[in-house]
Amino acid sequence: MYLYLWIAILIVSIIVEVATASALISIWFVAGSIGAIIASLLNISFIWQIIIFFIISGVFLIVFRPMAMENARGNFVATNADRAIGRQTELLKEITNDSWGQVKIDGVIWNATTIDSTPIKSNEIVEILAIEGSKLIVKKI
Repeated sequence: MYLYLWIAILIVSIIVEVATASALISIWFVAGSIGAIIASLLNISFIWQIIIFFIISGVFLIVFRPMAMENARGNFVATNADRAIGRQTELLKEITNDSWGQVKIDGVIWNATTIDSTPIKSNEIVEILAIEGSKLIVKKI
């Protein structure tokens, strides 16, 4: 009787996993529901089916998620732009509360802002702390 419940959980988990592509949302429940289906076919009591479902799902989550996340880093493209982090340069255009400033690194002009949007006057020396999208996060030296 509970076999159909586990089959439904299996199907829903597969649909959610396919719909979320590489997010690894419900693959763990696929493994757990397969274990519960086997337990149901062996006429094991429903409470044990639930326990088997959660144990298998938990084990798959704990064991395989770190490995899967390590191998599924996404479309990260390494660039040499991160060489700018830690460097010091002169602020070409001032940073205000309303607008980004500009700095020049290796002949390329970047938009720049501070972490807390504190204003910095032009011609001040700043240190590059991070790259956020297409702008640099800087602090006054």
